[in-house]
Amino acid sequence: MAKKIGISLDNETLELCDEYAEKTSHSRSEFIAKAIREYVSSIEVGRQKNIIAKNLADEIVKGSEAGITKISKGLFRYAVELEIVIMILSELADIPPKVIAEYRKEAVRNVRRTRGKVNLDDLIARNNREFAEQNIAENSCEYGEGDVIVNAYEVDDNEL
Repeated sequence: MAKKIGISLDNETLELCDEYAEKTSHSRSEFIAKAIREYVSSIEVGRQKNIIAKNLADEIVKGSEAGITKISKGLFRYAVELEIVIMILSELADIPPKVIAEYRKEAVRNVRRTRGKVNLDDLIARNNREFAEQNIAENSCEYGEGDVIVNAYEVDDNEL
C-alpha cells in the first residue's frame, strides 16, 4: 500500500522529474519510486563490487604465494646442484681470480643476450668455434690462400 509523503525539491529537479515521469511512468510518484529503487540498487551493486574485488584479490594472493613457494623450492634445488658442480670444478682446476672474473662477465653478457635461456648446445658450439678460431690463428700457415674454412658450429640466436 502506498503511503503519502511530502518531499521538497528545487524547481530544476522538479522539472526533470516531471519531464521524465511523463516519458517513462504513469505518474510522478511512480517515477520517484523507480528512481529511488534504481539509486539504492546502484549503491548495493557498488558495495557488492567491493566485496567481490576483495575476495578476488585474496584468492589471487593465495595462488601467488603457492606459486612463489614452488619457484623458491625449485631455485633452491638448482642452487644446491650448482654448488656441487662448482665444488667439483674448484677441486679439478686451479683458476686464477682474474680468469673467474672474466668468466663471470662473459656469463652475464650471455645470459642477458639470451634473456636467461642458457642452452648447453649453444655453449658447446661457441666453445668449439672459439677453439677452432684459435687453432686457425695459431696454424694459419697450414692453409693456402684458396682454402675455404667452413664454420660447422654456426648457432642461430633466434632458436634460443
